[in-house]
Amino acid sequence: PSVASPRRVRASRRRVHHLTGPQMLHIPGQYSGGETAEYRWTQTKAELEVRVPLPAGLADGSVTCEILPRSFAVRAGEEAVAVGGELAAVVVVDDSLWSVERDGSRAEAVLSLRKAVAELWPRLLASDAEEAAEPRLLDGLERKAPTDKNELLRQAKERAKGALDGPSKAVQHVVEGRSGERIALNASGLPPLPVITLRKCTDCEVVLGEDVAAVKLLVEGCVNTTVAVNGKVLTETIELWQCEGVAVKIASAMRTVQLDACSGVKLQYARAADFDRCLTAGVFDLALSFADAPSLDGEVDLGTLRAQMPDKGLSAETDQFISRHVEGALLTELIVRLSNDFPTTEREVADFAAKTRMKSDKIDEVVQGMLGSSLGRELSGAERQQMVEMVKSQSEAAAKAQHTAEGTAAGRHLARVEFKKAAGNEAFKAGEYQQAAVAYTEALSLAASGPEDCGEGGTVDPAIASATRCNRAACFLKLGRYAQAREDAEAAAALQPSYAKAHFRLALALQAEEKFPEAVAAFNKALQLEPKNKEAAAGLRMAEVQATRQRRQQQQ
Repeated sequence: PSVASPRRVRASRRRVHHLTGPQMLHIPGQYSGGETAEYRWTQTKAELEVRVPLPAGLADGSVTCEILPRSFAVRAGEEAVAVGGELAAVVVVDDSLWSVERDGSRAEAVLSLRKAVAELWPRLLASDAEEAAEPRLLDGLERKAPTDKNELLRQAKERAKGALDGPSKAVQHVVEGRSGERIALNASGLPPLPVITLRKCTDCEVVLGEDVAAVKLLVEGCVNTTVAVNGKVLTETIELWQCEGVAVKIASAMRTVQLDACSGVKLQYARAADFDRCLTAGVFDLALSFADAPSLDGEVDLGTLRAQMPDKGLSAETDQFISRHVEGALLTELIVRLSNDFPTTEREVADFAAKTRMKSDKIDEVVQGMLGSSLGRELSGAERQQMVEMVKSQSEAAAKAQHTAEGTAAGRHLARVEFKKAAGNEAFKAGEYQQAAVAYTEALSLAASGPEDCGEGGTVDPAIASATRCNRAACFLKLGRYAQAREDAEAAAALQPSYAKAHFRLALALQAEEKFPEAVAAFNKALQLEPKNKEAAAGLRMAEVQATRQRRQQQQ
C-alpha cells in the first residue's frame, strides 16, 4: 500500500495536503474507541487516531483536512464530501498530524490528534453517544464483564456451603525426637485424615494399627527404627528422607515409595501386588523384599549404579532413579525428562524411537513416489536400489539421532527449552499472550539453569535465549506492560546485538513509554541491521515527530 507522509498542522485553519510516503505505524497501548458509517477511531491516553474512508478514484491532492482545537473536517473530491464535527474535548493543533493511506483503489484519511489532556475519551464527537463500556486496552487481555452483586452473593454462598459440607482437611500428626520406644498409633489417638510424620526417632518401633486411615506417611531423619504399616495410607505413598537403618514392614497397599538421601533402608512387602514403584535419589544399600514372591527381591545402591553407568556422572543430589518389576525382576533405571517435561527412562525412549522408525511398506511407498518422478525414471536399476538403501538408512539414522540427542543431559536440556519456546509460540498465535509469556519464562528459566555437564550458567545457544526474550517482549507489548517489554528487548539485544527484531521491539516499548529520543535510536539500529524493514522505517519517522514535539513541549 502507498500512503501519504504525515504533516503537522501549524495554523488553526490551514488545510494540509498529503504527499507520497510510508504507512503510519501501529503504536502499542491502543484503547478502543468507536465506529460509525463515516469513520472509526481508536486512542491511546495521549492521542487519537481517526480513519475516514475516502471515495474510490481520488486524484492526489484532492483531499484536504482542517484541524482546530475543538473540531476537525476532512474534505475529498469535487463534491466536497465532508466528515467531521465538534470534538468531545480539546486537541493540540500544532502537534496533530494527518495523512492518506492507499491500498489499490481504496484510500483512507488518517488523523493523529494530540490530546490537550492525557486521558481516555468516552466518545470522539460531542454529538456522539457515549460508549456503554469503558475504553478497553486492545493490546491487553480481554476482560470479563464485571460480576453483579447477586452473582457474587451466590458464589459466596456456594463456597460457604462447600466448606461446611466438604470433607475435613488433612491434619499433621508429628511423632518427633523419640528414642528406644515402642509407639502404637491407633485411630483413637489420631485426628481425622492425619498426615503422619515420624521425625528424628532413634531405635524405635512404630506400629500403625489396622484401624488407621492416614493420608500420607513421612519418615524424616530416623535411625535404626522399624515402622510397621498395618493400616491404610489413602494416597498409597510413603516418603523417607535422610534415614539410616530404617526398616518399613508394609502389609497394605503402598504403590509408591520415595527415598532421598537414605542408607541401609529395608522395604519389606507382605504382597508384591501392593508395590508399583520406588523412586530414589542419593540412596545407598536399599533392599526390597516381597514375602510372597522372593524372586522379585532386589537392591538399589547409587555406588553400584555409578559403576554400571560410568559415563553419566551420576549425582546424589540431582539424579533420580525408578525401580519397578519388569519381566519378572526388579529393574532400576535413570529417570530422564523428554522435551515436554515427561519423565521416562532411556529404555522407554529407545522403545519409542524403534516404534517410530519408518516401516518397510511406508519406505517402499516413499521410494516408489520418488522413482516415479521424471528424474527417477532416468535412473538405472543399480541407482534405484541405491536410493532404496539410502532412504532406509536415513530413517534409521533419524530415529537414532533423536534417541541420542535426548539420551544426553545437554540434548535433553536443549529439547526442553525448545519445547517450552514452541508452546509459547503457539499460545501467542492463539492470542493467549499471558500464557505465552508464562511458557517463554519457563523456557528462559531452563536456559539459565543448564545441567551439570553442560557448563557454567547453562549452554543454551545465546540466539535461542535472545529469541525467547524477544518473544516475551512481544507478549508484554500486547499486555500493555511496557517496562517489562523494554527490559526483555534490551536483554535480547545484549545477547545478540545483530538481532534486528530485538531492537525493533525495544523501540516499540520505548515509544509506548514516551521515551521518544531513545526510540529513535532503537529504530535506527533496527534499520541498520535490516534496511528494508518498512515497519521500522515508519516507526522511525513517527518517533522523530514525537521526539520533536516532546522537545518543544519541554521548552515551553
